[in-house]
Amino acid sequence: MGLCRNDGWTSVVKELIENAIDARASKVKISINGGGKSSIIVEDDGIGMSEEDLKLAVLPHTTSKIETFDDIFNLTTFGFRGEAIASIAAVSKMKIESSDTDDGTGHGIEVIGGIVGESFPTAKTKGTRVIVMDLFFNVPARRKFLSSVAVESRMVTEIIEKFILSSNVSIEYIRDGEGIYNVAKSSTLEDRIKIIFGDQNLIKVEEQMGGMKIYGYVSAPDVGRQNRLNEVTFVNGRYVKSPFLLKAIETGYAQHLKKGEFPTAIIFIEIPPQVVDVNVHPQKLEVKFSDQSRVFGSIASVVKHALASPSVFQIPVERAPYFEDKGSSLKAYEKPDKMIREKFSQNFDFDFDRIPERSGQKVEREKLSQTHPLGILNGRYLISYGQNALYITDIHAAHERILFDKIKTQSILSQKLMNPVKVDLTQVQKDIFEDHKAEISSFGFEYKDGNLFSVPSIKGVDDWAALFVSTIENFRISFAKDPKEEFFADVACKMAVKTGEKISDVEINQLLSDLDKLEVWSCPHGRPLVYSIEFDRLDRYFGRD
Repeated sequence: MGLCRNDGWTSVVKELIENAIDARASKVKISINGGGKSSIIVEDDGIGMSEEDLKLAVLPHTTSKIETFDDIFNLTTFGFRGEAIASIAAVSKMKIESSDTDDGTGHGIEVIGGIVGESFPTAKTKGTRVIVMDLFFNVPARRKFLSSVAVESRMVTEIIEKFILSSNVSIEYIRDGEGIYNVAKSSTLEDRIKIIFGDQNLIKVEEQMGGMKIYGYVSAPDVGRQNRLNEVTFVNGRYVKSPFLLKAIETGYAQHLKKGEFPTAIIFIEIPPQVVDVNVHPQKLEVKFSDQSRVFGSIASVVKHALASPSVFQIPVERAPYFEDKGSSLKAYEKPDKMIREKFSQNFDFDFDRIPERSGQKVEREKLSQTHPLGILNGRYLISYGQNALYITDIHAAHERILFDKIKTQSILSQKLMNPVKVDLTQVQKDIFEDHKAEISSFGFEYKDGNLFSVPSIKGVDDWAALFVSTIENFRISFAKDPKEEFFADVACKMAVKTGEKISDVEINQLLSDLDKLEVWSCPHGRPLVYSIEFDRLDRYFGRD
C-alpha cells in the first residue's frame, strides 16, 4: 500500500476492508472513533490465519493472495503485494487477532511503530480482527497533512458506501458508538443504491459485448446535477476514480444534459482481468485498459441505448410561446412578408421599414438596449437587431446572470414554511450539514429532524428540498468552488425565467438594458449569454460584399 503523505484514516479503512473481502468474509464490521484518529477496528468472519501466517502477515511483501507468477496477470483479489498491513503497522499501534479454526481459539500479535511483538493465544471465532490506533503517532510531521476529524470521518463513510454498493457481503458500520449502516448480505444492488442515494428514478443498464459486461443504473436525461459526486464506477468489483470512465458515461448522454450538468450513474464493468491494469495508482483507485477506445465506446453505447428506451422517458417537444406551428417550416415561409408581420406584430411594435441600410463602415459594439427585438425563438432565444448585427440572447442565462449579480450583494432573509418540507439526506449529506450548520443556516434554512421549517425568502423556487440538498453538496466540494457563490448561482437559476415562459415587452427591454450593465458576459454556471452575427459576415456569406 505505502501510505502517501495525503493518505489518512480512509486509506487504512479501505485496505483493511479489502483484506477482509479477499479473505472470503461474508460479514465485515467496521468501527471508528474520532474519525479514525483514535481507533479503527475492522472485523470479519473470513477464513482467518494460523499463528504462522499471522506472524508473516505483519512483514513487508508477505502476500498470500498469489500462488504462481501467472496469477499477477490474472488478479481477482483487491491486492496482492502484501504491503498494506506492514505499512500501517509501521506508523501506528496495531493489534491483530485471528483464527482459522471453528474451536473458538486463535492467536494475536501486536506491532507498535513497526516493532513486532510476540504472538499470543486468544479466544477468537473464525475470522480476523484488526485494531489500529494512533495513526502516525511516531511521524508527527505527517499528521499535519491529515484533514480534520469531521472531514476524515466523512471520507471514511464515503469509502464504506462504495463497498456497500459493490460487495456481496454484509457490512456493519459504527462511528463513535453510533450505528450508521447495517446492510445484509442478501441486499440487492437496488436495495444498496437506495440505502446510499435514497429514492431516485433510475434507469437500468445492462449489456454484454465482446467479453465485457456493463451494468448498473443511470438517471433519466432530464435530471441533471451540478457535480459528478453521484457518478460512481467499479471495475471487476473495485471502486475506481476514473475521469476516462466518467467521460464515457457522459458521452452516452450526448446532448441530453445541459452544459455543466452531470448524471447520477452507478456503473459496474466486468472485464477479463488480464486486459486491465489496476496498479497504475498506489491505492488502485485508477485503472488502465489494454483497449481504451473499445471500453470507452462500449460504455457510451450502453448508456445511450438505455436512455433511448421508449419505456424510460419521452423527450418533451417544446413549442415557442409566440409562434404557432401550422405545417412544415417550408410552408410557413411561403408568404414571408405576411407571416413575419402577423407573427411579430402579436408581441412587438415592430416597423419593418426600420431595418438599416448597410453603410460598410465599422462601428463599435452597440448597446443591446438600443437594438430592436424581433421575436423569441423556440421559447428561449430573444432575437434582436441593431445597426451592425443580429443578436441572439439566451433569455434564461441572461436573466440568471443579472439576478446573480443582484442577490449576492443583498442580505439573505429567512421565511417560515406553512408546512414543513421533508428532506431525506444521505449519511454523508447529514455529516456535511452538521459540519457546516451555521453557514448553511445563514442562508435562511432551518432543518431539524428530517424537515425544513424555514427557507430563504426568495421567489421562484418550487423545490426547496432540491435547493437545500444542492446547498449542502456545495460544501462537499468547497475546495473547488465557493459554497456561497454556488448557493447564489443556484438561487438565480431557479428564479430566472424559464424556457417557454412569456415575458412582456417591458420585461424584454429591461433585460436588454440590464445586460448593458454587466461586467461578466456568462451565466454563473459558465454558459454564454449573447451570440452576435455581424451583417458584414452575412454579406460575405451570401456574396454581397
